[in-house]
Amino acid sequence: MSEKRTASEFLRAHRYGVLATQSQSLPGYPFGSITPYVLSAAGEPVIYISTLAEHTKNIAADPRVSLTVFDPADADDPQAGPRLTFLAEARALTQDAAAAAGERYYRYFPAARAYAGTHDFGFYALRAVRLRFIGGFGKIGWIEPADVDLANPLAPVEAGIAEHMNRDHADAVRAYCRYFFNRDAHEAVLVGADPEGVDLLADGAPLRLPFEARADTADAVRQRLIALLSVARRQNEATHGEMT
Repeated sequence: MSEKRTASEFLRAHRYGVLATQSQSLPGYPFGSITPYVLSAAGEPVIYISTLAEHTKNIAADPRVSLTVFDPADADDPQAGPRLTFLAEARALTQDAAAAAGERYYRYFPAARAYAGTHDFGFYALRAVRLRFIGGFGKIGWIEPADVDLANPLAPVEAGIAEHMNRDHADAVRAYCRYFFNRDAHEAVLVGADPEGVDLLADGAPLRLPFEARADTADAVRQRLIALLSVARRQNEATHGEMT
């Protein structure tokens, strides 16, 4: 697996980063804040921020930002784990683009929908300038935006995939959570799909279920999900067989 592909998977697999903006209250100093994000159809991180927030005021004056993403699972030794710094220019989304990005964002962060009716919050996309990825020992380097494929060809059908799975195959979604993540979730939902995998929420906790092979169409996603369900069912049968 190439370093560039690994950077793509890493950014898709996580939901939070440290957003650094150019401080206006203390010029010359960076200002960092933890910010949720999702990727747009074009593969740009999208953030949902209030005009009252310090980082939004900073962006209005200077759109140059960075988003540093790391894995919380590496808390014991975060410097030993992978991390990515996404240098970008932040831009407010137009009404149509914000509506499209918003629907995906609200699936990933349902509580954020409560802010949708206010004028204080808006969606911003981070357009990449350069990426710095540390994937482990000996895997450190700069990556140009054109060399990281984060676009989502499934964007036009993603909401339909999620709705179909959650309405007609809720048992399968729970099975994914149970057998791949050891989570017996009371509420399990599929919230997103891209060529590299699907994203789930298990009682609100985000989970990333990767595909073994890329899926660029709805039918390919269907085949990957069927294969994953077969794995889960085989594991279930093996477990019950050992217990009997």
